Amino acid sequence: MPIERATLVEAVSASGGAVQPDDQVDGLLAKLMALEATGRYASLLKGISSANDKSNFLSLLLEATFAYQFESRGLSLDYEVKQGANEGSSIDFGLKLGDAGAAYFELRLLQQDQATATKIAQQLTDAGLYAVIKDGVDEQREILKLQSIVLSKVEDKHGKPTKFLKVDPGAFNVVAVCVSDLLLGMADLHDCILAAYGDPEVPEECRRGIFGLFQDVKPMYPAEIQVAAKRFAHLKATIHAVLFLFKPNGSGILDYSLQQLLVWNRALTTEADAGALNDALCAAIAPFK
Repeated sequence: MPIERATLVEAVSASGGAVQPDDQVDGLLAKLMALEATGRYASLLKGISSANDKSNFLSLLLEATFAYQFESRGLSLDYEVKQGANEGSSIDFGLKLGDAGAAYFELRLLQQDQATATKIAQQLTDAGLYAVIKDGVDEQREILKLQSIVLSKVEDKHGKPTKFLKVDPGAFNVVAVCVSDLLLGMADLHDCILAAYGDPEVPEECRRGIFGLFQDVKPMYPAEIQVAAKRFAHLKATIHAVLFLFKPNGSGILDYSLQQLLVWNRALTTEADAGALNDALCAAIAPFK
């Protein structure tokens, strides 16, 4: 059944959203209709139409926006794919790269922590503006949270691998995280590099005592770093890159475009070796500015 405007408006309301401007609703509806026309996104569209939870709705909206940006550039994605017959859990998107290559994307929306969201909402109610300040400790905590979210896309809370169970020749495994709510919407290049490569690769003033997801461990590092390195071992052995997604400042809630920053796992690949993937990403999603 074709997705209708009334159904979309009802889903926004059922998910706890406020009434949105017509241009936002119509812009999103046009994207969803374009995805519907491909015949490959039935389960995604069904999830959006029947959504009744804000977090879930926004996550599905991110997936739809991501898919549309590829499809609108003539780059076809497959939705909910498996790398092999023995894969138990599907991966959000697959992209064919040439005759033999492929990329697999698992998406996650990082949302504002509830304590900060509540504080901001109360200040807006009381004064029509807000002022929340995060210090170095808070920033460290948010980068660690970001790392945990990336990890959660490849393994369960006990460290058992759940996705990206293998590395195929010519295939790239990518975890994509929308970080627009990180650090009160002020996440930047250094925060992404910090999460991926750790303190040594950012200016001294940006360091937060972080061991990166893709960072190499050295024997002289303290015990807690050795523990972190073991936690990251499966991810480092199977994930070629983390794709950081951003919504530009001033973006609408429903109808928006993404920007991207791709950070490579140097243990598995380089930007030069992954030219086809990099070209496709840059064609579909503008680089982060």
